[in-house]
Amino acid sequence: STNLVEDEHVGGILLNARDVSERKAFEAELAHQAFHDPVTGLANRSMFAEQVRQTIARARRDGRSPAVIFLDLDDFKTINDSLGHAAGDEVLIEFARRLDESIRGADVAARFGGDEFAVLLEHVAEMQDAADAAQRILELLARPMRAGHRQVTLSGSIGISVFGAEDARDADELIRDADAAMYIAKRDGKNGYRVFEPAMHAGVLARLELRNDLQRALVSDEFELYYQPVVRLSDGSVSGVEALLRWRHPERGLVSPVEFIPIAEETGLIIPIGRWVLREGCRHARRLGADGTTLRMSVNLSLKQIQYSDIVADVRDALEDSGLAPDRLVLEITESVLMDDTELAVERLSELKALGVGLALDDFGTGYSSLSYLSRFPVDILKMDRSFLGDGAKPGSRSLATAVVGLGATLALEVVAEGIEEPEQAETLRALGCDLGQGFLFARPMTAEDSLAYVAEHPHRSAAHAAQS
Repeated sequence: STNLVEDEHVGGILLNARDVSERKAFEAELAHQAFHDPVTGLANRSMFAEQVRQTIARARRDGRSPAVIFLDLDDFKTINDSLGHAAGDEVLIEFARRLDESIRGADVAARFGGDEFAVLLEHVAEMQDAADAAQRILELLARPMRAGHRQVTLSGSIGISVFGAEDARDADELIRDADAAMYIAKRDGKNGYRVFEPAMHAGVLARLELRNDLQRALVSDEFELYYQPVVRLSDGSVSGVEALLRWRHPERGLVSPVEFIPIAEETGLIIPIGRWVLREGCRHARRLGADGTTLRMSVNLSLKQIQYSDIVADVRDALEDSGLAPDRLVLEITESVLMDDTELAVERLSELKALGVGLALDDFGTGYSSLSYLSRFPVDILKMDRSFLGDGAKPGSRSLATAVVGLGATLALEVVAEGIEEPEQAETLRALGCDLGQGFLFARPMTAEDSLAYVAEHPHRSAAHAAQS
């Protein structure tokens, strides 16, 4: 039987005390989930914003000065991509615990999602208090943390926004400005903090707007590939083309890759963008080879893409989707890819090489460990950095180019000289026995249709054909 004192009616159903207790516990759990991050247990974005609103309201009454600290972990995606998401979550949980233990009782720590965190300082007597708090957070990150079977140390980029006595900003604006200052810290070299100043608004907000536009660009089909021919220096025939990404913004026109590629790297958008480049480049290579030629298509891969666990599948899918023979695709990487995580780079490049594609080392000669590391990587092509050319008539420039060409011959690698603009440079390289050249002397980057016309109008033969002749 039921005790009428302990029972209550819900929707016409009689519940006993145990049912009521379980329901209330369930409701409490739902409420907790609604306002807390499921991985770390810290406050989530919604709860944090509400806490900032309440704190600002109190600050306007009592004249106190709260501050928001916005933190983005530097290159955290590398941990997820190379060690797995379980290891990444282990690091996030440990850092969140340290962060929560380091703040005062009235302060609030939150995870905004991904690798973004925020701290609400309920009151700072002076700006230095907020700066000291930011420095303590950087020190927390620098202490080793367990990630799977490894130990890792992290760094972070931090933005600080302090609410002043006559401040008219609301909670969203205070958080936004801390976020903007964080981008300045990241732009200035990471592993540091910056305090928001009104003068930051124009440049930083434009960058944030560009980031938002970039997220829309892929869906809106705003990207294009331009193509620059690679020419065989011995006879001027076309050996292949390099695909170069361009963004045609609906309002700004063509946006320089120098502007948007770093943002794509930071946000992880380089992964879906890079996947699109691979597919589009392979499809165009088929068009270039419609007459039976086997011209090669070169596509650049970023450090983030090499670290991405599905990059091999992305390349395989692009080849299968287009029907392009693997030996007609060349993947270009820079020396920074090799130096960042050598073991991972060796593993990834070996897996890519197993697909049958070619591998080129771009901007060769700009790193510090080129010779010692080169033999470990299954590369086929060295792309000589344009700085090695300089003035082809200068003995210094010639000796550097000579060394690279000689290295290529010793290791049985093709050498492509980039940035050739003067006939004298081409003649010097030809005399040195350099295989291939690329630059404005031969052709500027051009649209897909123009590249088809260029190839139709110029003699062309692949590396394989050249080797047989």
